[in-house]
Amino acid sequence: MKSPSAKQTATTEELRKLLLQYRRENWNGIQTEGAQAQVVSDILSSEAAAPLRRAQKYLHLSSQSRLLDLGSGVGSFVAACREQGLQCFGVEPDRIGNGAQLTSIQVARRRVDDQVFVAGVGEMLPFADQSFEFVVMNQVIEHVRDQRAVFSEAVRVMKPGGVLYLACPNYLRFYEPHYKIFWIPLLPKFLGRLYLRLRGRRPILIDQITYTTNARIKKLLRLAAPEAQVVDLHREQFLGKRSEGSFASTKVKVVNRLTQWPVVGPAFLSLVLWLVTILAGSCEFVVIKRSRLGE
Repeated sequence: MKSPSAKQTATTEELRKLLLQYRRENWNGIQTEGAQAQVVSDILSSEAAAPLRRAQKYLHLSSQSRLLDLGSGVGSFVAACREQGLQCFGVEPDRIGNGAQLTSIQVARRRVDDQVFVAGVGEMLPFADQSFEFVVMNQVIEHVRDQRAVFSEAVRVMKPGGVLYLACPNYLRFYEPHYKIFWIPLLPKFLGRLYLRLRGRRPILIDQITYTTNARIKKLLRLAAPEAQVVDLHREQFLGKRSEGSFASTKVKVVNRLTQWPVVGPAFLSLVLWLVTILAGSCEFVVIKRSRLGE
């Protein structure tokens, strides 16, 4: 039995109120009130442990495995993993948005009884080498100051054979997912700030974002971790469906048939795979750490 002074986790209704307060304070002028409410509903109803499912093909976890959510936000992934009996921890810098009084790490700490969240930055993780079997960076890397340094740190704290799951926006699409508005791909920041003001939005967040694309992320990962295997999950998903013949869309089925033509098929497949990474709404990778080059 817990002592009377032990921390109590928030009920669903308490958590909803905390999340709404957090969104209002930190995202005021960035997202509309309707968008903020929708984000809170999504947080409470979504599959928070989805990165586990997305990376499960590459994972070999046990009850002794340690997981790290790098950029843990309001703690959804950590809480979901610990409900499954997994040893999951979170690190969060708490500097996104307006930087108001209620922080994401304060919300996260109301979701888990144990002290598993620490304040820190990805460029200098407060963990020893080879501490974790699985590291998650879900919608985080676009917010950090030095992306290559964060990747290097993530790989440093992974055990040999460990896995990093990474998801982030693809800024080659016509959409800004934080402001939730139409956006010109890779729009220069000075024009972005002007555009946001014209739309009645605070431009503070755009200065905290580094544009991410599949090509940029892949290049940085190879520079930061040349010993690692980098898997583009969008590319692998397309190839898997192609092998199984399980495409639902008639148009995609036609495209798939063209990739199987003799002579021109392989070249056409290369073009299609390139377009998959260009047109995808997000970037999604798994990185597998090898113990040394060539292994």
